[in-house]
Amino acid sequence: MNQNRILRPWIYGIVLICISLLSFLAGRSGLENMDIPFSNIVSEKERVADFHYFARPHLILKNVRFYWQKEIFVEADRLSLEAIPKNGEILPFDRPELFTLKILNGNIRISLESLERLLNGRLFNFPESTLRKIKLKPIFHNGAWKLKISGEVKLVVWVSFEGIATVKLDPESGRILVENESVRALLNPYTKELLNTVGVSIEDLVRFPKGRGLVISGNKVYFEPFSVFPDPEVEGRIKDLKLDENTLDIEFISELEVASPKTNSKNYIYVSGGKLLFGGIQVHQGRVLLQDREESSLFEFCFSEYKKALSLSNVKMEEDGRIFIYMPDSPPLD
Repeated sequence: MNQNRILRPWIYGIVLICISLLSFLAGRSGLENMDIPFSNIVSEKERVADFHYFARPHLILKNVRFYWQKEIFVEADRLSLEAIPKNGEILPFDRPELFTLKILNGNIRISLESLERLLNGRLFNFPESTLRKIKLKPIFHNGAWKLKISGEVKLVVWVSFEGIATVKLDPESGRILVENESVRALLNPYTKELLNTVGVSIEDLVRFPKGRGLVISGNKVYFEPFSVFPDPEVEGRIKDLKLDENTLDIEFISELEVASPKTNSKNYIYVSGGKLLFGGIQVHQGRVLLQDREESSLFEFCFSEYKKALSLSNVKMEEDGRIFIYMPDSPPLD
């Protein structure tokens, strides 16, 4: 009798263990028969990784002429960017003043006409400016392409000047360095030599406020082009510069390679990841491909005009959520 009392708790324990084991096996078998296998249960972040999960929207520009204003634009064969909202997490695609574009990879070409308009319309356009009417012309000089720069400088009165300068990257600061080789003012071809003789430099003659995109040190002029672009603001680290007879080509240090979309289109803008307010619709971790309707020339795009082009576009959504928009060019009108 006493022996049965001793064995009874052990028998109960063994029964409970067997019941637990059978329950586990039955539950495991049930999971294996479900539509979603146990081995495929992953986080939502892991699921979207296959189509470029990003905390903020990323853009790829392929064969695009990107406008800020009518005559201020850059051209890109392929450029990767990250769009960074200034407030909150949602990027308002049609409010370029509310986000910054960070260049992650690629290169851009800026025409000298666009550079002129940036200089005259934004960099030197303030009441105290001592420079105006700047003109840029490429010139092949001493075996290399250089800039012929002319305009007016205010000494006591406005004085015309003209000079030849090399344009290169300053490796220490990462800024564009414009270094004068010769300067002529008041039709005197020896202006620079005369200034050097009396110990006067460009810095002594031209006073420029700090924080406006231009730094003058002696006879060297350091230019920060992205600080004078209109909205959206742009930032990026320059790797190299190349000046030719038409444009200034700027190559950027590669920070991230964004994968291209699967498309046969030659000209497009691809937006993926993040939270995006696009055409009045909020898209989360979306994939939006703006394809050029006419690919015989570059895809012309401007944030201020894209809604008008969107109203004339053909829109298609795939089952997996990808959005294809066949869009006409949207250059600024004025």
